[in-house]
Amino acid sequence: MKKNKHSFENINYMFRPKKQIERKIFIELLQKMQHALNINISKYRYIGLGSIYYYDFILFHKYLNIRDMVSLDDKEEHNRFEFNKPFDFITFKPMSTTDFLSKNDLDKESFIWFDYDSSLIRYNKQYKSFVNTEAIFNDIRLIANRSNELDLFVLTVNITIQNSLFDGQKFRQAFINEYDEYLSKQYKQVKKITFENYPLIIQNIIINIFRNNEMHHPVKFEKLFSFVYQDGAPMYTIGGIFSKDNLQDKLVEEDSFFQIDENKVVNIDVPLLTYYEKMKLDKKIVDIEKNLDSLNEEKIIEMLGFEMEPSELRSYLDYHRYYPQYYEGII
Repeated sequence: MKKNKHSFENINYMFRPKKQIERKIFIELLQKMQHALNINISKYRYIGLGSIYYYDFILFHKYLNIRDMVSLDDKEEHNRFEFNKPFDFITFKPMSTTDFLSKNDLDKESFIWFDYDSSLIRYNKQYKSFVNTEAIFNDIRLIANRSNELDLFVLTVNITIQNSLFDGQKFRQAFINEYDEYLSKQYKQVKKITFENYPLIIQNIIINIFRNNEMHHPVKFEKLFSFVYQDGAPMYTIGGIFSKDNLQDKLVEEDSFFQIDENKVVNIDVPLLTYYEKMKLDKKIVDIEKNLDSLNEEKIIEMLGFEMEPSELRSYLDYHRYYPQYYEGII
């Protein structure tokens, strides 16, 4: 028996509802981006971390018609990654993201999603110090320097920090001292680091890594969206486009999920529902929308037949088009 299992052996990446909502929103934004910017993402090369499930690869081919795909992983199980490729036009490369970026030119329009399960920043309790995941820092630096006009880049990182560290003044000061060069003034002045503002702080660090490394590069990273969600560990995602011109203004009116404000993050927080609860909600969408402001918990039970908080109802309305439903089937 293995002592240490890899993340893909502990988590089935296909069955995380909030992650799935993020994927669906993400695809819809890319489709709208194609129209607004007159680009053809089907001609891009997608570079990602397919793991053994390749779920993102399947969706991006199905909905964006991408046929040039590269999956990276430096784990030892090369045969499993090759065996599970769903399409013959996927190339699996047994190498890390940093090695790939260092050894390969981005010589074609690129759409990169590095969906890490690791944290950008970790806290070492033994030494009471912060530890960077240098591979992620290096990947951002390489992409900042090597991306071309209209390349797309998305980054997902784990944003777990021990509960006991939040709200502590010593933790706050140590954090700010450690990441001073990556923090904008307003984030150096926060009174406390909390669960609510930590994603914004991580976002600020990532954006400033780009800023610090693209000063002499002709194209700049423009943030288009960012999300935070939690199926298990809390995760943060930022996505954007490289451009010489400001393309953000062409997109903000296309969809409310285009969030170019560098001081905001969209929180995907939806209730977990049974099949029957979701079916009942979907049959009442219009009624709920009309009466949302007047609904309290008693009226919700009367309307739906089960308990639900008004905040959960609002959240479901925001994301009901993307909410997944899973079934067991015999194949």
